Amino acid sequence: MPPVASPLPRSGFRTTGQTPVLLKLFFAALGSLLLASCAPRDGPGPFEQTEDRVWRLVNRSHTGADGIFVQATFRTFAYEVARIYAEAEIAGLGQEQVTSRLREFIYAYIDAPYPMADGTDVNSLYLQYLVYVNPDFDVTNPLQKAQFDTWRGQYVRRLLGILYDGKYPLLRPVYDERWGYGLYSRLVFTIYIDGQESGAHPYIADIGERTFLIDDGGGRHAPSGTAGAYPYEFDRPERDHLEKTAVYRAYFPNRRADRLTQILTTDSRRVSLVIEGLGSDAERRLDWDLPLAYPAMPSRRLVPPPSEDDSVKGEG
Repeated sequence: MPPVASPLPRSGFRTTGQTPVLLKLFFAALGSLLLASCAPRDGPGPFEQTEDRVWRLVNRSHTGADGIFVQATFRTFAYEVARIYAEAEIAGLGQEQVTSRLREFIYAYIDAPYPMADGTDVNSLYLQYLVYVNPDFDVTNPLQKAQFDTWRGQYVRRLLGILYDGKYPLLRPVYDERWGYGLYSRLVFTIYIDGQESGAHPYIADIGERTFLIDDGGGRHAPSGTAGAYPYEFDRPERDHLEKTAVYRAYFPNRRADRLTQILTTDSRRVSLVIEGLGSDAERRLDWDLPLAYPAMPSRRLVPPPSEDDSVKGEG
């Protein structure tokens, strides 16, 4: 399954009149949040508050002269970690469920299909296994399949070990050569466009092809996906022209044309997202200064609130 992730609902999105304009993302993990919202809450918990601070750190927005509003989320690994903790806190879950959700998130990226043009070393873990470990791997062979699953599981356990390394803060710019600014060697952005106040209806069917990443040296990088400029077919805008709002994603392999040098490293000081020819603006530019200064997490472990049964036992 292609990697997807749900944002927390928030009131910070562009609004029209009295109706909040929420990102119409295609992610399905909000079920537990909706159920949890039925229970009374005293306010945002510490992990939810931290996620909100990180969300503001990774988001940039731009309103053009024509009134079209653009907002982009730089979906770094640290942001996804903060998001998963916050969603679990809202749902009343504990650390075991957090770790499970982190594991599922990592699997979604390492197992997903990617364009062959990106190169073997930034492709799925399955393809890397075929090339570097066992070129004769037969997925129908139970023994070989078990060996592959063990190797794949070791990758995830190693990454979780790096994430929870006590020598470093839980939220940080870089975890290893593939995870940090990137999610499994991909710089991932979710872009939201709102034209409701402008009344404009620009052509957006090819908006992915007009979206570029600019590194701090001025290098220009195009997105790569299995559906042209889009990661997957469902990432395309739903309509050819902007009606009210639109959302799309862009993946940029974190590697320059030489296939050896990363675009973003620990030495990078700025990254920009540029959208060309949207409405009356020739270019819309969103900038992030690096490294991102993440807040500290309240704790490494999420302890669920006591249940009613536990409260009754305590009173007894």
